[in-house]
Amino acid sequence: MLNNDCIKRNHPLRDLFKRALDFGLEMNPTDSSVTVEYIEDQILCGFINVDNLYRIKDASGSRLEDMAEMLSESSVLLNADSFDREFQVHKHIGDFTLFMLSMFPWALTRKRGREFVLGSLVIPGASLSEHYMLQGQRSYKIASEFEQAELFGELSSNYLLYKNILELVRIYLDSVKNTAFLEAGRIIRDS
Repeated sequence: MLNNDCIKRNHPLRDLFKRALDFGLEMNPTDSSVTVEYIEDQILCGFINVDNLYRIKDASGSRLEDMAEMLSESSVLLNADSFDREFQVHKHIGDFTLFMLSMFPWALTRKRGREFVLGSLVIPGASLSEHYMLQGQRSYKIASEFEQAELFGELSSNYLLYKNILELVRIYLDSVKNTAFLEAGRIIRDS
C-alpha cells in the first residue's frame, strides 16, 4: 500500500474526506465497505501527496505521467522486472485513472502526449476520458488476478459506480472550499 503517514487517522483532512465520501455514497450506495475504505485511504488520502500520484518511475528514476509510459512499465514482456511490479503498476493505473477522471477531469483536456495518440489508436474516435475509463477497468481486472481478487475485481466491475461516487466527493469538496483540497487542485493543474 501507499505511504499515507502525512494523513493520520484523526487528521481533519481525513475527516473531511470521510464526510465527502459519505455524501457520495448517499446517492450511489455500495455494499463493499472494503472498497470504500480502500478509496478513502489509498486514493483520497494517498493521492493528496503528489509523490504518490506520480509514484511510477521508469528505470532511470523519472516519474511517469503519461498513460502510454505507465503501460510499458506494466508488463513483464516490456519493462516490468517482476510480476509484483506488474501488479503494482496495474493497481496504480486503476487508482490513477479513477482519481483523475473523477476528481480532476479537466486535467485530461490538456494532455496531448503519447497517451492521447494511444487512446485514438486503441479506441478510434474515443476521448481520452473514455480511454482512461477502459484502461482503469482493465488494470484493476489484471491486478485482481495477482492479489486481493475481491477488492480489485469489485473496482473493475463497478468502476463507473466508484467514479460517480468520487465525482460527488469532488462536488462536496468544491462546495466547502477546503483550502487543502484547493491547493491539491492547484498542484495537479500546474504539474
